[in-house]
Amino acid sequence: MKQEQIGPKIKKLRKNKGLTQTELADALGYSGKSAIAHIEKGDADMTYEKILLLLRTYMLDANELFEVEKLDKQLDDWRTEQRKNKKVVVYIHGLYGSANEAENYSYLKDEYDVVGLDYQDGNPWELEDAIRNKFIKLTKSYKEVVIIANSIGAYYAYEYLSDFDIKRAFFISPLASMYQIILNIMMSKDIYLEELKEQRLINIDDKTTISYEYLKYLENHKDNWEVPTEILYGERDNVVYIENIADFLADHPNARLTIKKGAEHYFHTPDEKDFIKNWILRNL
Repeated sequence: MKQEQIGPKIKKLRKNKGLTQTELADALGYSGKSAIAHIEKGDADMTYEKILLLLRTYMLDANELFEVEKLDKQLDDWRTEQRKNKKVVVYIHGLYGSANEAENYSYLKDEYDVVGLDYQDGNPWELEDAIRNKFIKLTKSYKEVVIIANSIGAYYAYEYLSDFDIKRAFFISPLASMYQIILNIMMSKDIYLEELKEQRLINIDDKTTISYEYLKYLENHKDNWEVPTEILYGERDNVVYIENIADFLADHPNARLTIKKGAEHYFHTPDEKDFIKNWILRNL
């Protein structure tokens, strides 16, 4: 951002808000009004941290100061530069979950940026592009990437992200066999293979559709996941069979299993959350 372009806009904004240079300097964390005076004259830089603080503090629309498309690109370039030599943990939530669950791993923030990959629940075969594109955006320019993925989020990781440079992954209650999950749904709904073959697609609810083509694709499909992976499995998991976990371990020599006694598919108690924390810290 050329300062001779932004300087007059900062001055106009300040006057419209009825602020003195000293008041604006205090709000933005500058040591005195001289910093604002130099910015307004165009002979001093205003960092992007200060620009973002200015927009937040005074609830401004970026259009008031900048050409938004140009600003977005400049901010993206700035963020990319800031990420160099830094590490990131990407959390991928499970069904009906949220990227906000990444905050559960805030204890990693001293060493890693921690971000959540947000996606809308839907049919697995329709989500590949969205998940890959968001993962690219979240991990751009980081020197090291770690994944923490929960339930179906783990499936999306090993199915769609195997070609990325990922140092390590942590899978919590992973859907180790999507093929088995679909068969279980069919059995619970009394859906027979011949019926699915005839109809091709069967809607289970607003967000779940079973596809004959996708089931046949999964029947003999092998993923390309080679990332060193820690798996946490609940002893009483009634969603994922231990046999499927065993098959996954056999197909992925870089994966290791930890079993939490008494836990089910959804780890949610304080004890289980502490177990996850210690498990991650011990293996990371």
